[in-house]
Formats: sequence, C-alpha cells, structure tokens
Amino acid sequence: MTRRRPALFSICLLSVTLAGAASGSAALAQAPACFDAEATVRILRQTPTIPYDCGDCIVMSWPWIVDLDIRQVHWGDLEPGPVTVLTVQHTYFRPGAGRGRWLFRRNAQGGFNATPHWNAAPGRCPADAPLPDAFLVPVAGQSLDDARRAGEARFGAQPALED
Repeated sequence: MTRRRPALFSICLLSVTLAGAASGSAALAQAPACFDAEATVRILRQTPTIPYDCGDCIVMSWPWIVDLDIRQVHWGDLEPGPVTVLTVQHTYFRPGAGRGRWLFRRNAQGGFNATPHWNAAPGRCPADAPLPDAFLVPVAGQSLDDARRAGEARFGAQPALED
C-alpha cells in the first residue's frame, strides 16, 4: 500500500540547485530554515516560468509565479487579500488542492517565496535573519510579469481552478 499525502500533486521547494532560467536567473531553491508568516490561502492563478536549459537532463521542478488570496493570517506581517508569490513546483496544483495553510519567507527582492504547509514547519525567522534571494530574479530590463507572459506563451493557460 502506498501512502499518499492529500492534495500533493506538485512538489514545492525541493532542495535542488537551479542553474538559471530562460526568462531570469533562478536562486538556490531550498526549503527555508525559517518563515516570516503563515496564512490560510486559496490559489487564484499559477503560472510556470520557462525552465532553464540544462542540456541533456530532466528538470523536475522550477520557479512558478502563483497568485494567492490570503484568507486568514495566522502569524506574521501579511495582509488579507491578493498577493503574488514565488514557489518551486513540478506541475499545477489540482483544483482545490492549494487551499489551506501556506508558509511565507520574505526575499531580498521585496516579495515572498512560499510553500504549502504540509508538515511540521521550521520556526519563525528572527528579525535580523538575512533575506534569501527570490526563487526567480528576472534578467535586467524584465519583470515577473514578463516571465509570467513568457510562461503562458509557452505552456498555455492554466487549468480551471474549481472550488
């Protein structure tokens, strides 16, 4: 018998090194040692960016741009409402699967790296903890919106999200 986690259809925040992405450079994508906030969310939109070209290899996960609706803040400095975050995923979350508690880590570019809260999480970050790089830093002259448009052009529209 195989044990399956409920709602686990994508893999987020794998401890892998991403060498660089076609529409930006990807940071070292590791599960953070601490988090700045925790909230209950609902996924509004999820867009894969273009995976980096590593030659003759298989890319299992890469940065995605995900729009969330923050429903309830459990702790940390977040406001309820829409927010765009960066995740590292393998594929789309199934409809309804991305709901629940997510953990947020501020990044050095002013946004958040985020992951669903499936297991016991690391603690809160101390106020003086250095900020990690964003999972995706666009190349000079481009924005996250440019990376989103490139991902949509390559992969098409996301599957419908039903509640």
